[in-house]
Amino acid sequence: MIGFLAIDIGASDGKAFVGKYDRNRLVLEEVHRFPNEPIHIGGSTHWNLISLYRNVLDSIKAASSLGIEIRSVGIDTWGVDFGLIDRSGSIQGDPRHYRDMFKDDSMDYAIKKAGKRWIFDRAPTQFQPFNTLYQLISLKRKNSRHLKKADTLLPMPSLLTYFLTGEKLTDFTFATTTQLFDPDRNDWSEELIRFFDLPEIMTPIVDPGEIAGELLPSISKELGLKGMKVIFPASHDTASAVTSMNLSDDSMFVSAGTWCLEGVLIDKPSRDEDVIENNLANEGCYGRKYRLLKNLTGLWLVQELLREWMKSDPNLDHYALTEMAQTARSYERKIDVESEAFKKPKNMEKAILSEAEKLGISLQNRGEIVRAAIEGIAYQTEQTRKQLQSITGRSIRNIRMVGGGIRNRLLCQLVSDYTGLPVVAGPAEGTATGNIIVQMLGLGELSDLSQAHDLIQRSFNFQEYTPEK
Repeated sequence: MIGFLAIDIGASDGKAFVGKYDRNRLVLEEVHRFPNEPIHIGGSTHWNLISLYRNVLDSIKAASSLGIEIRSVGIDTWGVDFGLIDRSGSIQGDPRHYRDMFKDDSMDYAIKKAGKRWIFDRAPTQFQPFNTLYQLISLKRKNSRHLKKADTLLPMPSLLTYFLTGEKLTDFTFATTTQLFDPDRNDWSEELIRFFDLPEIMTPIVDPGEIAGELLPSISKELGLKGMKVIFPASHDTASAVTSMNLSDDSMFVSAGTWCLEGVLIDKPSRDEDVIENNLANEGCYGRKYRLLKNLTGLWLVQELLREWMKSDPNLDHYALTEMAQTARSYERKIDVESEAFKKPKNMEKAILSEAEKLGISLQNRGEIVRAAIEGIAYQTEQTRKQLQSITGRSIRNIRMVGGGIRNRLLCQLVSDYTGLPVVAGPAEGTATGNIIVQMLGLGELSDLSQAHDLIQRSFNFQEYTPEK
């Protein structure tokens, strides 16, 4: 029995799983879980980097206590956010939280200055105000002292990998989320960097499965370990999730969690005009493939409702909310979960009630509020399916769902109902599974993705849903 450690850090929490492999099946064991709580300082929101790093070390320590050989560790995170390192190797401030960019106009500034099509032709991904490109432009416009001192930009998973190994590298899948990656050059866009007068602080780009190195001697000594390798998985969490799925040309994927990442697998980026109009992304996957996808608001709405309601009812949980929604009334018109009202609301319940009222709907209780949110997500999934079919010319006949969101069976059923398609859901920890699979590929424990998907199929349970209306 050997093990591989996946540390999967999302926007709200982090989880560490050891993939235990007996040469026949892969079994995931959770060894550590921790909150990812941002820090609010002087009107800005930042990630608590010290806490994240401490929990990475705690994850490695917990994995090593299982009594099996842990061959490697890989870290994946959400996209776009980064830290800045100066010439001495020191971090310059805590990394900024992407949601801070919803109140920043740097994307509009960039589009006005360069033109949307010009930017897209060089970095064909979804226009989001929090993309790395616009975060850098924002720092530049604010004359940031941290940016002036920066020698290297490290995406969040690369930053934590740097702390473990001392190596400064960026994984291909994360690079494609930044809106600074030019797929024609297979490298950073020099044109974008020059045009916006940004510093040249980007690292070399490596493929998923690249061995960054071994734990630094000081860390090995602290943890009492020797020889553990640190590997770049598909370090953007959605890319890891997609790696865990065996997708065909007629499949659409949904990675369901705080966000819903929905798309199809393609060989090269699509620069179709409809991709810009519908604001879709071309993001990298294992094997230098791409996923044409839309980044949609997901169960963030329900998570916020739960957080707010637990203040007065601490016994509430996600299962209780889903039960309420299961029997609640459904309304014909659906709230737009992509509304600006849901980006950073002071109160999610009030935001949902307000959006429903604009549609002439008066939600009567908590169950109806939760159901309105979940139905809104499923409705958007159907709109995305139509867009993807139109752009690719494919006929989508099935949907694969992974991620923590598939534990919400109502969401899975409603996705099947609204799309009229069969849904196969699993594994729930698709991101951690994909992370581990890429580590195994990087170390030669698996020969290719086909063998990896066969292993996943015989190792995990899958839930099937068919349309009920």
